[in-house]
Amino acid sequence: MYRHKVKEAIGTLRLGTPLSEGSLCILPLESTTRMKARYVLLDQAIERGTLIITEVSDAGAVPYLQAVNKGPWPVLIFDGEELVGAKQNRIVNATILVDVGTTVLPVSCVEQGRWSHRTEAFGSGTYASHPSLRLAKERQVRERSMAEARRREAGEGPAGARMEAQHIRVQYFMADQGQVWDEVARTSRRLGSDSPTMAMADAYDTGKRDLDNTLRAFESSLPADAVATLVFVGGTFVCLDMLRPAKRFALLYPKLLRGYGVEALLQDGATPKDFNPESSALRLFADITGAQVEEQPAAALGYDLRLETKRVSGSALAWQDELIQISVFPRVAA
Repeated sequence: MYRHKVKEAIGTLRLGTPLSEGSLCILPLESTTRMKARYVLLDQAIERGTLIITEVSDAGAVPYLQAVNKGPWPVLIFDGEELVGAKQNRIVNATILVDVGTTVLPVSCVEQGRWSHRTEAFGSGTYASHPSLRLAKERQVRERSMAEARRREAGEGPAGARMEAQHIRVQYFMADQGQVWDEVARTSRRLGSDSPTMAMADAYDTGKRDLDNTLRAFESSLPADAVATLVFVGGTFVCLDMLRPAKRFALLYPKLLRGYGVEALLQDGATPKDFNPESSALRLFADITGAQVEEQPAAALGYDLRLETKRVSGSALAWQDELIQISVFPRVAA
């Protein structure tokens, strides 16, 4: 139903002017496509007091959180956005569009050494997770969710799959917690963090001075019609993130940018002199448009799409006949 939307969305993207500082290169992608879907972002909803995210109970459960959306609009939480506070910090396992009412969120822990209430409700972090961390959980989520999608297509799932209880669907979006913790530990070591609770947020803060120096070149540089960024570190493709409409992407961009900056701090190697981001982008677009795409009901509103080729893999979220989000990463061998 929505599989063709990935190709359509990539076809609307136009290359902006690449921006570079050190090993980090960000290529903005513009689009004049207009969207009808209306939603707000995590930060907006929390600031307005219309979204409250807590542990699922007093005892809590590491892979789940509870979100209460008082409305009037759905709230979008982007893949890898961090939720800080409560019993331990978490990141969401996929881009989730939270409906009005109560929703269970699939999450991963990024603070291994704490299990005690710091606050009753979660706040929003200032970073989106760096791409290596998002990639570390992408394959586990893919394998679990796509196994369920294939089970349904074979007629083994419930007839009314979209009507299946949300608290059951959310189980299909679980990540490998051990691999997430491994990436948090690796990042902490590389950035020289000595966090008492092994918190990813503390690791990011440890690298803040170098990060700020890296990011100054990218401040206030996003074109007004940009809906996506294509990111390279040392001339190597790191990720593509798209969120429509452009006004929403502009609000999210500072968080994504901090995650990209962290990625640049973690990776060694200078950018080759013959690196051409525009030609790399065109090859990537061709690869994505030829991807195999599988779909299933999302963790909350909409449909979750999983795309894969020999070189890349990623996910997308479709809702109300529109593709809202895409995130693509280099393919990692199984």
